Amino acid sequence: MTKQILENKTRYQGQTSALDILHSYSITGESQTLKEQMLDDAFVLKDIAIRGQWTTIYASPGNGKTLLTMWLLIEALETNLLDGDNVFYVNADDNFRGIVEKTELAEKSGFHTVAPNQKGFKSSEIPNLMLQLAETGEAKGVIFILDTLKKFLDVMQKKDATDFGIISRNFVSAGGTLICLAHTNKHAAADGRPIPGGTSDVRDDSDCVYLLNKIAGQLYEDTVGVEFMNDKARGDVADTVSFSYSRRHGQTYEELINTVKRIENDKIDELKQSAINAQQLEADKEIISSVRNSIEAGITSKAAIIKFVNQETGITQRKISKVLDDRTGNIYQLGHRWSVETGLHNKNKYSLLKFESVTGPQKTE
Repeated sequence: MTKQILENKTRYQGQTSALDILHSYSITGESQTLKEQMLDDAFVLKDIAIRGQWTTIYASPGNGKTLLTMWLLIEALETNLLDGDNVFYVNADDNFRGIVEKTELAEKSGFHTVAPNQKGFKSSEIPNLMLQLAETGEAKGVIFILDTLKKFLDVMQKKDATDFGIISRNFVSAGGTLICLAHTNKHAAADGRPIPGGTSDVRDDSDCVYLLNKIAGQLYEDTVGVEFMNDKARGDVADTVSFSYSRRHGQTYEELINTVKRIENDKIDELKQSAINAQQLEADKEIISSVRNSIEAGITSKAAIIKFVNQETGITQRKISKVLDDRTGNIYQLGHRWSVETGLHNKNKYSLLKFESVTGPQKTE
């Protein structure tokens, strides 16, 4: 700070007074010129990132921040929201296979990707390039996606974060757009909400911040959901945006990205309920397994099942009865694992359900 004050003092030499200097900096009367330089409040990534802003997306490793950012970028290019020749995805946190796969996507979709140690590029060049673009007037319309932020600065060092914030602000003020992907802390807040990693400076200096959280549980057998939760905004961005994607053994990255889908708000509650069901199913798995054994052995009345499970597991009959009731129904995705029919003399007969991803459950024979 002292060095900066001394440098400024040298710049001011020859000017009559501090008040004259302040008058020379006044932008009153320049609103029309500034308005002509201002970018339209348009999305770069639909609902999430606005052109001419600095957006930071925080997520823990493996939650899909790269996947979903790439999908949103490709969506924007396919709908002509962006000029791909001005988009630079900086892939600084990937293995060589990942670099190849994402470069193939860039070639198909028409945007630029750069990676460390390829064609002489180094991640440390990005802040200088951002500064040069701002100073030369070339920043307007340029979009940088930095993946991940820790490769461009030490996020735990306040000075690094402050310096990066100054450069980033110069870049976006000159018409550039910056999207940073960053990591959350290992431990979430008491309410389960992710906590941004590093010092608070990056979050504080960003225009818009999203926390990406995986919703535990599954819509279908191999499909997971994730939710972007807005933590800070300057502009009309969404409070939450949700997506699903499906991982399968042996799939390519392009095949994975093609599974991404937006989830409408009314489906979010279903997915969150699925998460609760998944947790409860895990807690009930010993009883569920024993009930299966009972039904498969031909023991299908409620009283007989409870007795069988009690003898097999030692769990109280009251708890067994509750799980038996909770898991009775016809919708496998809601956590039901058997159905019940009433026969002669009002005697209940339980039958196991099979998983059915689309058309509904089926009984096992």
